[in-house]
Amino acid sequence: MSGHTHGLRSWLLQRLSGVYLAIYLVYAIASVLQHGSYSYTEWHAWLVQPVMSIATAGFILAMLAHGWVGMRDVILDYVHHLGVRLMLLTLVGLMLVACGLWAVRVLLLAAG
Repeated sequence: MSGHTHGLRSWLLQRLSGVYLAIYLVYAIASVLQHGSYSYTEWHAWLVQPVMSIATAGFILAMLAHGWVGMRDVILDYVHHLGVRLMLLTLVGLMLVACGLWAVRVLLLAAG
């Protein structure tokens, strides 16, 4: 795989995930503003609807992908020492995996 294709793939992933994040946030904010104040029971019922749960899981995946591409590009561009670069990429990757697992746990607990 050429470096050009890899860069195009990263650019496309960053843009598509950013668009999805924006659409989800606009919908969620509009829904909250339209409804007014939510009680915990109403918020929970709204969140565990199948469509909203899938959309929220997609939001989490998009946020993790968006964060990975952005942080990876910053580290690759500005950290030149190979050992420090690998350490930072590993830490960012582990942090994103941990955040993803925590978010999945929250969604599963909300659905259960």
